[in-house]
Amino acid sequence: AVVSTQSTGYYITNNLRMYRSLTLLLVLTAFVAAKDVWILVIDELNAGRTGPPYDDKILVGNVPADAVLFDVMVQAENNDDFLFGYTMHPKWGAYITTINGLEADSSQKQYWQILGGPYMKPTLLGASSYVPSEGEKVLFRLVTWDAEPCPDPTEDYNEE
Repeated sequence: AVVSTQSTGYYITNNLRMYRSLTLLLVLTAFVAAKDVWILVIDELNAGRTGPPYDDKILVGNVPADAVLFDVMVQAENNDDFLFGYTMHPKWGAYITTINGLEADSSQKQYWQILGGPYMKPTLLGASSYVPSEGEKVLFRLVTWDAEPCPDPTEDYNEE
């Protein structure tokens, strides 16, 4: 087999271009694969609002794109911007009990409600499962649950 220096130079040049492109892609991916998330807190019991004023407003930057809310909270705590307490349930994950020193008193039917998304509605998932999006504002609001049990969602269906 005859290998010319011209063809060898072509392959080396193309390999260098490909290496540079891959390196650039990896560097760009590192920037794209991170997100910023806002943590908002309303301490007032049953405030009923989602807007300001907030008792705390923390921007947690550069968290991994696939980070769940619990990971965002841990990073905020590691940055000395935020404190929280929780109990860990083996099946359901972290149950948030305390935010910045204020404990939700379960004997008084209090809990930290988590709201998020574009319409700042209660999340369907807890802190261990909810994945906030880039730039999302997540609100922790101290609330009480009703003395009455939750209605059965199947009661709306008339089966005949």
